[in-house]
Amino acid sequence: MLLPLLSIPYITRILDPEGVGRVSFIDSFTYYFITIAEFGLMVYGARAVAREKNNPESLKKLVSELLVLHVISSSLALIVYLISVYLIWNEIRDFRLLYFSLSFLLVNFFACEWYFLGLEKFRIIAIRAISTRVLGLISIFLLIKGEEDYYLYYGIIVGTAIVNSIWNNILLFRELPLNFRRVNWKKHLRLTSVTYLISLVYSITLFLDNVLLGLVSTTAAVGLYAFAMKIIRTAGILLTDGLLVIFPRVITYVQQNDQENLQYTIRRSVQLIIFIAVPMSVGLFVLSDELVRIFLGESFLSASFNLRLLAILPFIRAYNIFLSKQVLIPYDKEKLFLRSLLIGSCSFVILTLFLSTLLDDRGACIAIIIAELITLLLNYFYSRKTATFLRIFDMKMLLHSFLGALLFVPVVYFIKWQLNNFLARLLFSVAAGFIIYTTFLLYVIKNEFTQFVIITLQRFVRNKWSRTS
Repeated sequence: MLLPLLSIPYITRILDPEGVGRVSFIDSFTYYFITIAEFGLMVYGARAVAREKNNPESLKKLVSELLVLHVISSSLALIVYLISVYLIWNEIRDFRLLYFSLSFLLVNFFACEWYFLGLEKFRIIAIRAISTRVLGLISIFLLIKGEEDYYLYYGIIVGTAIVNSIWNNILLFRELPLNFRRVNWKKHLRLTSVTYLISLVYSITLFLDNVLLGLVSTTAAVGLYAFAMKIIRTAGILLTDGLLVIFPRVITYVQQNDQENLQYTIRRSVQLIIFIAVPMSVGLFVLSDELVRIFLGESFLSASFNLRLLAILPFIRAYNIFLSKQVLIPYDKEKLFLRSLLIGSCSFVILTLFLSTLLDDRGACIAIIIAELITLLLNYFYSRKTATFLRIFDMKMLLHSFLGALLFVPVVYFIKWQLNNFLARLLFSVAAGFIIYTTFLLYVIKNEFTQFVIITLQRFVRNKWSRTS
């Protein structure tokens, strides 16, 4: 999560908003076609693998079928991709960007991240992700030296993703001997159809935001929006990736009808979202100027307003993912989730095209907030209907976190008044905010979840210490 915070300040001082915008446009465009090729297998495959992980023969057959299905869907996506490139070539206008984009799409034919998610092999995922991102970060500092190197920036992004994909394939084929003869991949078409549509519709706000903005506004506006959104998404990764880790376990509890452990996991997930997202959103809002000046530079100063508009997005998006991945999908209610996504995404497309024509990058920020709120309200309604016995929100935790976050706001403004250096402002504000927030929750109101976190961390440290000693 922290590595982009090291690369963004360097990139924004070397590349101009137009170069960043061109990379953001082609990157979003490519990822949407990867989503088309993925055919809903990330969710469906992880859930299917989680259910078959204790049956080696069934697991081997399942993985073979899903890999063949992905190759076929990727081939069809490649055809649509080439037609789309021809139609919007004026927005790309660079064969180097196209070469990297096409390479990524081709290597992704054998994507199998869902296999490792389903088996809960998060240590492998973490080691691989950290290793490739560190190499990518080093490459950025070594290779990107001027504004004309924007294509190398995209090449490094693609190269990191390609290494991840190849690494996955090597591990998969090494530990699971697959047989592709007489593979009945067609039986999964009906089962993946809903999750496939979910992936396509969900990716509209995730990947097509830059594309839609680029179609009605300037490349510079795309750059201003994209990097403000990059800070927001980087901040939210801790929450959303944590929910992916819990996804296979929730499926197991639902399958076993273990309501006690299911409710416990759901409750802790909600508390975790609130505990992290509320102070994060408040901090992003009050420190937007400092964040933009430090991480984006002087040429991106107008993105600070975008950051304030988007500050609430990590909370909304994390809670949306929670409702879908831990309530609706484990109960096989993908159609309800798809319905809410369709309504929210259609709202997003209409609002983005209209508001971005009038307000450029700021219009895109407003559009995505409104669309995510619409999706959230619908997901909450459907989740309440699906699992009436589950407690899917914690109002007490929200009140405690909000009060704790409000307490550090005047302290942050006092630090701003006392210090002129933007980096010093940010560091002291984050440190003071963390101390005030945790002290208030832990000692003043004795929040139960905060105490649980402290006890869990102490137990983890003791276990690690005892092992090493």
